[in-house]
Amino acid sequence: MISIDYSLIIVILNFVLLLIVLNKILYKPIKKFLDERQQKIASDLDEAKTSRMQAEKLVEEKSNKLKQSTEEIRKMKNAATGDAESKAKDIMKNAKEQEKLILQDTEKQLKTEKIKVMGEIEDELAEMVAELSSKFLSEKLDEKKDKELIKKIISERESK
Repeated sequence: MISIDYSLIIVILNFVLLLIVLNKILYKPIKKFLDERQQKIASDLDEAKTSRMQAEKLVEEKSNKLKQSTEEIRKMKNAATGDAESKAKDIMKNAKEQEKLILQDTEKQLKTEKIKVMGEIEDELAEMVAELSSKFLSEKLDEKKDKELIKKIISERESK
């Protein structure tokens, strides 16, 4: 049979007492510390998730704003290009109109100069013809008749 020794009972009691003391002094504070640490980690993970979601929202908002800004810039560029083209067309139109006006004025001036020169030539020719005819005929014809004769000769030549 097994004999139970008092020293064995004392060792067992000592062991149980040690477990109780260790449980009170060491295990409970460590367990409490580990539970707090686990809760802290869980709360940090939740905060990280919310921060990540907020960051994603901010990134999305910024990308939307960037897209809107890009679109506005494109619209402004197109508007500026359209304005520049319309102004260029207006300038070209005004330049062509001024060119036509200048050409018309020049043609009018040329016509008046031509008429003036033709009148002067007719007068000079009339005088020359009058001189020549007076030399040949020894008598001077009427100046009106000379001019009429010159105009008649000039119109005959122009019709040819």
